[in-house]
Amino acid sequence: MKIVLSRSEKDTILDSLTPEQKVFIEHHVKRGKKTAFANVMAADKGMVIPEHADLEEAEMLLDEWILEDYIDNGFTNPETPCECGRPLRYQYIVRHKATNETRRFGIEHFKEHTGFSPEIISEIRKGFNVIDYEMDEILFKFQNHWNLREEIPFLPDDFEMPEKFQKYLEVGLPLLDKHIEEFKKLIRDYMEQVREQRSFDYSESQSPSPFYASFDIEDYIFEDTFRVDPESFSKDKALEFLESGVSSTRILCELLIKHGYASVERYLTGKPKIYGPVCLYLESLTARDVVKRGQILGKDDRYYHFK
Repeated sequence: MKIVLSRSEKDTILDSLTPEQKVFIEHHVKRGKKTAFANVMAADKGMVIPEHADLEEAEMLLDEWILEDYIDNGFTNPETPCECGRPLRYQYIVRHKATNETRRFGIEHFKEHTGFSPEIISEIRKGFNVIDYEMDEILFKFQNHWNLREEIPFLPDDFEMPEKFQKYLEVGLPLLDKHIEEFKKLIRDYMEQVREQRSFDYSESQSPSPFYASFDIEDYIFEDTFRVDPESFSKDKALEFLESGVSSTRILCELLIKHGYASVERYLTGKPKIYGPVCLYLESLTARDVVKRGQILGKDDRYYHFK
C-alpha cells in the first residue's frame, strides 16, 4: 500500500494521536531514515545489510558518514537551518565517524556538503521516501481504524508474537503492510515446524548430535549445492566480534569480510557464502554452552549471544 498524504492531512492525523503514539512514530521515522542511510553507505562499499538488522550493529560496518539525527520541526524553523543558512522544517545531521565532523543540512544539499556522488544521493532520497511513505501508511491506517484480526484472523495458540510487532500494537498503532507479510510468513514457518515436530519426534538420545539436531542443514546449502570451506573465515575474529556485542550472523559475516577475515564470495541474493559455515561454528559454540541461541529468522538470519 503506497499512501501519500498531504502535509495538512498528515499534521491533522498527528494532532489526533496520544503523546506516546507521536513519540513512537517519530522514533520509527528517525531510526528508519538512519537505517536507510546506513544501507546506502554499506552498499557503496559492497556490503549488504539485511532489512531486519539492528541499526547499531549495521553502523559498525561503516567507516565514514552516518546519519546522526533527523529533526522534523513540524514547520519551517530558523532555529534549524541548513549550512547554507536557509531555515528548514526537516534537518539532517550527519557525522563522520573517523573525524567526528558534524554537518547539518536539508535533503537538497546532501551532495554539496558531503561530496556524495549523484547516484548515492539518489539512493538516499529513495530510502528516505520509503520511510515517509511508511509514516503516511501508519497514519492512514490509524485514521481508518485498522484492525489486526482483519489482516490475520488466525494465530496459533503457542505462537509468540515478535516484540517489534507488539510495540506497535501496545501503543495502538497499525502494522505496516511489510510487517503483515513478515507476520504471515512467520506463522507459516511456525506451523510447518509444528507439523515437522509431529512427524519427526526425535529424542536427544536418538539424535547423532545435539548440534546437528538443532541446525537445519538447508541453512548451510542455500541457493545451490556449492559448499564453502568451513575454514574460509577466522573463527578467532568471529568470536571477537561476538564478544563485542554483535548478535546477527549476517552482520558478523559482513564484518569478517570487511576486515579481510573471510571469503568475499556471495550468492546472487547478496548473502555471503560464509554464512552457512559461520552458522555451523556458532551452533558448535551453542552445543558447548559458550553462547546461547537467540532469534532465528528462517534462512535469513540467526542471532547468538554470549552467556
